[in-house]
Amino acid sequence: MPAIRQSLRKSGARSGTMRALIAIGAVVTVGISLIGWMSLSEIARRDRAQAEMAARNLITSLGSDISRNIELFDLSLQAVADGLQNPEVQGVSAELRQLVLFDRSTTAKNIGSLMVLDPDGNVVVESRSLTPRDTNYARRPYFQFHREHPKAGLHISAPYATKRGEYVLAISRRIDAEDGVFGGVVVGMLKLSYFHDLFRHVTVGEGDALMLMNTDGIALMRSPFNNGLIGADISQTTVTQAMLSEPAGVFEAQAGIDGIQRYYVHQAVPGLPLKISYGTAINRIYAGWRQEAWRIGTLVASLCCINLALLIGLTRSLRRRDEAEEQLQRLATTDALTGLYNRRHFDQTIAREWNRARRVSAPMSVLMIDADHFKAFNDTFGHQMGDDVLAALGDCIASVTQRSSDCSARYGGEEFAVILPGIGADEALCVAEAIRSKIGALRELQQGRPDRLPTVSIGTATLVPQAGLTPRDLIKAADAALYAAKEAGRDRVMVAAIPRDLPREKPVEKLAA
Repeated sequence: MPAIRQSLRKSGARSGTMRALIAIGAVVTVGISLIGWMSLSEIARRDRAQAEMAARNLITSLGSDISRNIELFDLSLQAVADGLQNPEVQGVSAELRQLVLFDRSTTAKNIGSLMVLDPDGNVVVESRSLTPRDTNYARRPYFQFHREHPKAGLHISAPYATKRGEYVLAISRRIDAEDGVFGGVVVGMLKLSYFHDLFRHVTVGEGDALMLMNTDGIALMRSPFNNGLIGADISQTTVTQAMLSEPAGVFEAQAGIDGIQRYYVHQAVPGLPLKISYGTAINRIYAGWRQEAWRIGTLVASLCCINLALLIGLTRSLRRRDEAEEQLQRLATTDALTGLYNRRHFDQTIAREWNRARRVSAPMSVLMIDADHFKAFNDTFGHQMGDDVLAALGDCIASVTQRSSDCSARYGGEEFAVILPGIGADEALCVAEAIRSKIGALRELQQGRPDRLPTVSIGTATLVPQAGLTPRDLIKAADAALYAAKEAGRDRVMVAAIPRDLPREKPVEKLAA
């Protein structure tokens, strides 16, 4: 029915509004979620930066301490090497020579004995004894290294265990004779207990790892302490290879030693072939972030739920308002009995369509439909049956007039009217016959009692709106054709023949079947 079609169009408009509201709600929800995500990302970046800064400050401080102490140790080695080349030192007594060559730093807690080895590897001078030990060190790696590398400078060996079971590093320098040939080695022992004491004063977080190794990937010290790791070759592990690939840097990796995922900060010890690193456990870095994530996530979820609830409430309110407006519109424009438009809507529509047709010089047709002998039908079968008949007639009319521009209305009592914009006389006649045939087919389905559904008479009129004419002229012409159909025997369609130059208010006289 036309009223239903209009309702569907309004429903489509409401659907558009609902979709717009849903889109706005989705944008707001995404915006809130994006703000939450950006906040959490910023917190994660801040926590990571703080962990990196703390690790960098720690390894820089430890690296500087190690570099400074080994530099002092190296100065002692250079003093011994320079003193041996002094002829006056060679000529003094053993006691005096020892005092001249070795300063008090050689007696420090973590410093082992300093020795001077001749070109054959024999001990010729020792810091802690006037009588050098009768031992040959020619096969030691550091001795062979200096013999084969004249320009090597300071050399730090891999850690090894002494006869007493102490792990030490051999720190050595080459001694050159006057002619530049290999003159021996001056070497000192630095106990790894020095690094152990140094690392022991550092508070390492749970799951963190502080590591010192040489540039060959040999572990020198680790905190938490792992005795089995001291002196081990870890050069093939993923973490070590990443550290040895660049002088300094940061990266995230899983440790092969304990399987903990860490964020590593590493750098070289200044001036030495050593690497120091600090790995912060990822779980510890983001422990605070997780708490913030729960808090912000809960807040974002709450805001999204509130937004969703407001959106649902607003949508329902709009739907109820639209339904109320639609109901009021339906009541104002629709005939409650037949579902067709009422007389008021008919008058508004024909005035609007008349003006539109006049602007484009298009034809316009009107059908006037009346139930035959309806008063007698009402008297015979009662008003309830009469109402049912009117509703059935309305359904038949609406089923034929399906165009969106068509307007089918209950004109009054048992009379109906149809506006057909853009339809000429021949097409209007076809529509009228289709309505009459539809009603006739319905009569045949009345279980052998076609008299329970009256026939209809239809009058049609077609005009091209022009100056001097009004919609009233068209309605009067169709109404006259309707009465002509009744006078001709009813249950038929009559077409009003209207001259193009019909003047305003001129009565219609000529009718054609």
